[in-house]
Amino acid sequence: MIHHTLGLAAFLMLLSATNVMASTLPTDVPQLDRNREFATALSAAPPELQAGAGVYVRASRNGFNCLVERDSYVIAPVCYDAEGSRTTLQASLERARIMASGVDGPSVDRVIDAEYRAGRLRPPAKPGIAYMLSHDFVQLDPKTGKEKILYPPHVMVYAPFLRNEDIGVSKQFVRSTTHVWVEASGKPDACLVFTSEN
Repeated sequence: MIHHTLGLAAFLMLLSATNVMASTLPTDVPQLDRNREFATALSAAPPELQAGAGVYVRASRNGFNCLVERDSYVIAPVCYDAEGSRTTLQASLERARIMASGVDGPSVDRVIDAEYRAGRLRPPAKPGIAYMLSHDFVQLDPKTGKEKILYPPHVMVYAPFLRNEDIGVSKQFVRSTTHVWVEASGKPDACLVFTSEN
């Protein structure tokens, strides 16, 4: 989710090729043509959900909404279920809006935390899932522009405020592909991360 996925909560940008924010983003944010953006966003979802899922520029017919979250060097396709679309996705969109205005990463986190405390953003109210099944979760080398796989396909189950220590996960297993761990540990948008190797 990657908003919060894999420690990128402070650095995400959400955009599509048709999004008006694109003109306000830093020039080093990776751009995709509209068709690739669309396909990359949908690649986060299981095949059986892709046809009905919404994309940032297309309305959902099945409650799932897919988009590409990114910062200057990371491309992270994610697909939220209906509960995540109502809650966690809204925080991701707010992060993108704030960053588009030029606010830096740590300050974005503070603003998002304050929005949650004020009740303007809400954590998921029930269990749900965000898919990140794409093989296009990549980091771009800023010097060469080459892509490197950042993390394998995985799913995230919403677990607001859960901490790694609550489930006995030591620091060495955070971001592990062999153990379940908590992303955004202790935060409203915390989630359990499962890879195919878990």
